[in-house]
Amino acid sequence: MQATSPFPFGNLSTELVLLIFAHAARPTFVKTSDDVPKNPYASALSLCRVSKVVRRTVLPELLRTILLPEYNNVTAFVRALRMQQIFSLQENDLRFDYAGRIDRIWFGQICEPPPQAPVHSSFASSTTSERDVDFSLLAPVVLSAPSLALDFESLWLLYGCLESAWSSHVNTNDPVRVPPPWRIKNLTLVGEFNRWRPLTSTAEGSAFLASISRLSFLSPARAQTHLLPTYDLCFDDLEYRKYPLPEWMTSVPWESFKHLQTVSLVLPRIVLTVAAKTCLSEENVDVELLTLFDPPRSAYWEPKDISAYIESGEGRVVSIGVRTKLGYSPIQFTVFFDWEEAWTCGLLK
Repeated sequence: MQATSPFPFGNLSTELVLLIFAHAARPTFVKTSDDVPKNPYASALSLCRVSKVVRRTVLPELLRTILLPEYNNVTAFVRALRMQQIFSLQENDLRFDYAGRIDRIWFGQICEPPPQAPVHSSFASSTTSERDVDFSLLAPVVLSAPSLALDFESLWLLYGCLESAWSSHVNTNDPVRVPPPWRIKNLTLVGEFNRWRPLTSTAEGSAFLASISRLSFLSPARAQTHLLPTYDLCFDDLEYRKYPLPEWMTSVPWESFKHLQTVSLVLPRIVLTVAAKTCLSEENVDVELLTLFDPPRSAYWEPKDISAYIESGEGRVVSIGVRTKLGYSPIQFTVFFDWEEAWTCGLLK
């Protein structure tokens, strides 16, 4: 059998080669198995080591969607930003401005770390003066992304970014006439709902909420039931949608979202496409997502049944596929939703 000769890659034009590199660098966010975690940026990071030209070609692809699921991912990202700051000061060929390159950024469930204990002056030389999360570096990059998704437990990161950017903004500009220092228009909030006051009680937080045009809620992170879920063929019938919106929607400060155009949320009723198994496993489920085209405008908003929004054309329900991990015990069945994968794959558009 005659061996196949290798493709003459070097015979291609430079433009075509760089296009191939850019395509190969695009992250793959679809997970194959939780048992074998895969870095979606592995291909892009490997290509960055080929040459400076290839690095500049693949970095924009790597930065389009940034996933920071854990605290160590955030600190690693801040270290990368600090390195870029040094490269820029040195006019190094490796410098690359991340701000404006990111389209979407995701923060997982990241709790705010406790404050560090005060250090005596005699030990100051042995401690680092650099903060793990430097908002002066993080804020310009995070706030330049048009789409931001974060868990409610990670709101402290948003607070810090807004405070850092706003203080510099008001000191150098007229905040009334000059646009705010962020481009975020699409905000997605994940997990258990938390307090809004840190945003609504500050000038920067109020200005941020007022600028959001699309708001999405992905909750809950998990669902529990004592009944085995099965596929419900009758769910498409509007008679089965005559139930109210979740109660937590009445606690949202709707009057703060002055430019809101649409709001999307996962319906409280979840339909599994398969019967539950009797052991821990992965399944794909269909989750119903409701989008309201005429969102609430004031604190005195009175919610209607979901069927009323659909019949009037004010709302639309679509089915989206979400990967879940299923846990079963003799007394309880639990569904853990992988909202990160659903969001990164664009299933919520």
